[in-house]
Amino acid sequence: MSEVESIVRQIIQTSPAGDDTTIIKDIKTLLSNANSDRLISNVLRDHYTQEVKNIQDCGDMKLVRINGDYSIISNYNQKGLKFFDLKKDILFDYDFIGNKVIDIESGVPNELKDESVESLQEELEQYISEYYNESSYGMVIPHNDGIKVLIVGEKLNDANYYNGKWVSVYTLANDGRFSVVFKIKVHYYEDGNVVMNSVNEKEIGQSTKAQLINDVSKFDNEYELDIMKKINSLNEEKFKNLRRLMPISRAKIQWGRAIGNYKLGQDVAGGRH
Repeated sequence: MSEVESIVRQIIQTSPAGDDTTIIKDIKTLLSNANSDRLISNVLRDHYTQEVKNIQDCGDMKLVRINGDYSIISNYNQKGLKFFDLKKDILFDYDFIGNKVIDIESGVPNELKDESVESLQEELEQYISEYYNESSYGMVIPHNDGIKVLIVGEKLNDANYYNGKWVSVYTLANDGRFSVVFKIKVHYYEDGNVVMNSVNEKEIGQSTKAQLINDVSKFDNEYELDIMKKINSLNEEKFKNLRRLMPISRAKIQWGRAIGNYKLGQDVAGGRH
């Protein structure tokens, strides 16, 4: 791997949620060469098709738009160079530079289908519609080791200077073992930049197909509450100790040229070197 590619990977891995378009533009400006599109596209594809693991910068999934609805790009629904959506019964590719779905094919190959997950998909859709916002999507996918439940939710609110993304991958193994990997990223940037990254992998215990979506709901909720407790703890304890009380002065400050008479004014005006 070249040094340039390594840097591009680091930029993409640490970029805020939902910011691919801006990141692509900035990287292309930095590289300014004819091969930049291919490099960026390959790195983005690799980033979104790695297995999601309990490592900060390893693995992700991408929420994409298809004909007014959503779908997911991930390691788990990849078939060759394309991605499949069992609910929509389609295969599709993705233009990572243009940020759009391309080359849609009707009909998922029979070897990818499993009638036993169809009712689970309906349950998952009902759960997501009740508890997630509109920019969210979920998939139930038959997998080598059992069943995968994928959920991606985004809240992109540039008007209020924050973006957030929730990714969860549940695995119900053939022997009933149940596990999950959560990956959450929130970026707040009104006054400076504050980023929260949370990654957690849990071996939950046992589950069954009949109780699968109920268990997904249960552990989604538990993790959300755990995150909120930790945030409140940071605000009330760790961050509180970082705040320094500002001195109170009852003297009226004379703005204008007289500001140079104050020590702070001298600093601002360049009077201190």
